[in-house]
Amino acid sequence: MIVNDDILNDMNLARKILSSEDFSIVVVRDEKILSHKKGDGIKPILKIIDELGEEIKGTVIGDRILGKASAFLCRYSKVNGVYTPQATKTAIAILIIGGIPCQADEMIPFIKNRSGDGLCPFENMLQNVESPEEAYNILKDNVIMD
Repeated sequence: MIVNDDILNDMNLARKILSSEDFSIVVVRDEKILSHKKGDGIKPILKIIDELGEEIKGTVIGDRILGKASAFLCRYSKVNGVYTPQATKTAIAILIIGGIPCQADEMIPFIKNRSGDGLCPFENMLQNVESPEEAYNILKDNVIMD
């Protein structure tokens, strides 16, 4: 896991953007914002993966809340780093296994569903998944994009 100044600078920009703007996700490369989205759940990152295609490779992702689903999508996209204000231990472990440096301001036990009384449905879908490609395919097939 190599963390150079370029990755750190991009992580710092992602932190700054997420703390000052109402975005769910931001994609940074060479201290420039390539894309950003607002939205709930996993849709914003799935949309960005579709829109950027191969261009997402080697970027830094800033994601407001990082759970297992988002972490797998970051690995699938072959990003160089991730910044998040909140992350689960599982998400951090997935990034570490994939060799992706990550900064998280706060660790949370799990991602809650919208009603706040249980586990996020995307985390539920991926409970027995170990591969970024399998996670991407499951999410892509089960998330209704608008």
